[in-house]
Amino acid sequence: MKKVLITGSSGILGTELSIRLNELFDVLALPKSSSKNFLDITDFNMMYSIFKNFDPDFVINCAAFTNVDSCELNKQIARNVNVKGLMNLLKCMSKNSKMIHISTDYVFNGKDGNYKENDMKEPINYYGKTKLEADNLLMGSNSNYLIIRPNVLYSSNLSKNNHFLSWVVNSLKDKTEINVVNDQISNPVYVSDLVEVILSSLLVEYNGVYHFGSEDVISRYDFALLISKIFKLDENLINPIKTSDLKQIAKRPKKSFLNCNKIISDLNIDLYPTEYSLMRIYNS
Repeated sequence: MKKVLITGSSGILGTELSIRLNELFDVLALPKSSSKNFLDITDFNMMYSIFKNFDPDFVINCAAFTNVDSCELNKQIARNVNVKGLMNLLKCMSKNSKMIHISTDYVFNGKDGNYKENDMKEPINYYGKTKLEADNLLMGSNSNYLIIRPNVLYSSNLSKNNHFLSWVVNSLKDKTEINVVNDQISNPVYVSDLVEVILSSLLVEYNGVYHFGSEDVISRYDFALLISKIFKLDENLINPIKTSDLKQIAKRPKKSFLNCNKIISDLNIDLYPTEYSLMRIYNS
């Protein structure tokens, strides 16, 4: 049985990956350093010991410092996790191992949208800069790798407000008004679909950089309205605002939706509309 090491396994992607891959692989799922039995990817000695004992065939790197505003305030920590952490993983990996690395749409400036994998990268915040540096580090290594760039991940687990869908649903259920930006546009990713893409990458050999998202492009505000419609909640509690109204520390790309034609063509997979994915979650 092939061995898979998953970093950042306590996040919404890492959690579902751990459950799904455990059916087919010997999985070592390690959460972030605030949890028990954790892996601190910035600690080389800790990682070296884990890799020496487990010796994974695949490493799926879901570990990242993703709080965009905190990255601006804690640049050294952000770079240690997002760049040096990946560097440590590459140093510990066997030459015969494969790295699956989760990147982000934030490597683009968001002025145009519909970004292809080889389009110019121009991140406008420090989080995006560290993720781009990590992408370049991996592409410049001699490793066997796959980089996947998704955007706006959401899952069927609504128990915690740790993704957009759960925040909207739980807020509206509590009759709480929410302000949602109408000028940030993306093609959101249902985590379960991304998990299946990653699984297929372990079973069938393909490498390089791929974008992944929904079939449609939607603003955060319209996404929230769609959620209220499908989950039968009060859309009048949702207020449209501009990104500038939030006065956030870090800049956000406005049109960060990704062109996914390459993954459709090369891997022969289907993309789904956001409404269909939300209906699957609601019906389950």
